[in-house]
Amino acid sequence: MATAGDKARARPRGAAKKEAFFRATEESIQTFSLADADALARDARTSFRVCDGEVVRARAQTLPPGFANTLHYHPLYEGIWMVLRGRVRFYGPDETVIGEFGPLEGVYIPRNGRYWFAQVGEKAAQILQIRGDARDGSNKRVDLEERSKDYGTKPVVDLPG
Repeated sequence: MATAGDKARARPRGAAKKEAFFRATEESIQTFSLADADALARDARTSFRVCDGEVVRARAQTLPPGFANTLHYHPLYEGIWMVLRGRVRFYGPDETVIGEFGPLEGVYIPRNGRYWFAQVGEKAAQILQIRGDARDGSNKRVDLEERSKDYGTKPVVDLPG
C-alpha cells in the first residue's frame, strides 16, 4: 500500500513540474478560421464562438439589416469590436456618435463605457468582438434602456472545424 510519502515523491518536481505545467497549458491552445463565418445567416442576429480562454474571448456576429441594440455597459470586461463586413455605427449616451466603421475598422470600449451599436446600410454586417474579462465578480452587462422582446434570441453556435 502506498504511503503519503510515496505519493508526494511520485508528483513531478523541479524541471519535470515546470514541463508538466506548460504541457497542460498548451492543451488549451485553440485554432480558428473566420472563413466559415460567411455561412452565418444574414437575416437574423447570429453569433459564432471563435475562442474562449481564461481571460480573452472572441465572437463573430452577423447583424441583419436594421439591427440595433440598446445603450448598455459591461462592468466585467473591456472589448474591441472590429467590422469584418458591412458597416456598423457605434453610439454613446445621448446618441453621441462614437464612429461609423467599415471593414477592418473598429473601436475599443473600456469597462463601464456606455455604448450601443447599429447595422448601417442594406447589407448585413459582420463584426468580431474580442474581450478581456476582469473576473472580479462584476455584472456582465447593465442595460440602461429596455431591450426589445426579441433581443436575446440570437443563436450562438461554434465555428466549424
